[in-house]
Amino acid sequence: MHIAYVGPVPPHRGGIAQHGLRTVEAFERLGHEVVIESWKSLYPAALFKGERPSVPRRGGQVRFRLRWWNPLGWVLAGRRCRSADLIVFPWVTPFHAVAMWVLLRVAGRSAVAIVHNPDPHERMPLARPLLRMVMHRCEGSVVHAEAAAAVMRARTRLERIAVTPHPPNLALGTEPMPERPPLRLLFLGFVRAYKGADLAIDAVAELRRRGVDLRLTIAGDFWEDPAPMHEDLATRMLADVVELRVGYVPDEEIGPILAEHHLVVAPYRSATVSGIAPLAFATGRPMVVTPVGGLPEAVEHGVNGVVADAVDGVSVADAVLAAAEQLDELAAGAAASSSRWEDVASALLAVRA
Repeated sequence: MHIAYVGPVPPHRGGIAQHGLRTVEAFERLGHEVVIESWKSLYPAALFKGERPSVPRRGGQVRFRLRWWNPLGWVLAGRRCRSADLIVFPWVTPFHAVAMWVLLRVAGRSAVAIVHNPDPHERMPLARPLLRMVMHRCEGSVVHAEAAAAVMRARTRLERIAVTPHPPNLALGTEPMPERPPLRLLFLGFVRAYKGADLAIDAVAELRRRGVDLRLTIAGDFWEDPAPMHEDLATRMLADVVELRVGYVPDEEIGPILAEHHLVVAPYRSATVSGIAPLAFATGRPMVVTPVGGLPEAVEHGVNGVVADAVDGVSVADAVLAAAEQLDELAAGAAASSSRWEDVASALLAVRA
């Protein structure tokens, strides 16, 4: 089959780009031919507040030509996709809805979506009608959590919705645990308000009050200025307990930084799924998460992590303590968690009408 994948891939940064490349590679291992229509410019600078890497040209079957502000590029990409048997694209934010609708309409080909976020993390006008508009041009979709599938059923008319686990975006191996004390916690990935890094700090403050010897590392590209967080840590006398590693964590550093820590914390205020969870599990690191979205599906309470009772610092602190008390058992459960990218690719093919 000739497949067109329309979405970001490396050297774009972040889990969505990694996810796209892993999906393409899985299609190719299954014997399909894939061309990639990627983005030269994904967002306006005012909207994307993280560090903006340059996107160099890449040879072969990858074109970095799509720009958020250029409708002509959307039309031309749609024309190029007319020769494809199937168009696959990620749905992440309604911001690109009009571009994708134009491209799909011009292409006139069968399309399926990998839906990462049925609802945007931040409030956006017309989010629901834009989702319906684009999904109306699709035959089916794949999501990574039943919670996301339920939202898709409620928001769209799609009947073919497959749920498949999120595999790790990188090839990582199980790492031995560092010595303790202190208990070492890691918050990894883009630091945005909905991801609750501040709740992780609240949990650390609570655990310190209880006399727990621990450290927290917050590592990732900050969506907002990190200065207020530095000031908050100084005010609360936590600067020697919480380390901020500001800046995007390159792929080659993901394994080593996970190996330095005992637990990965993801105290999200809202979520669909987390691409960090399968990375943590691949290295044998349990997760502590909040009970939102699909996180309780990815993290089996008492098996490969602990789900907090509520979305607040005290509840996260309680969950960290519970995880620390059964760390060896949870680490074994995390290492046993596995899923394959071929399953994602096969699911995308199966939801075609």
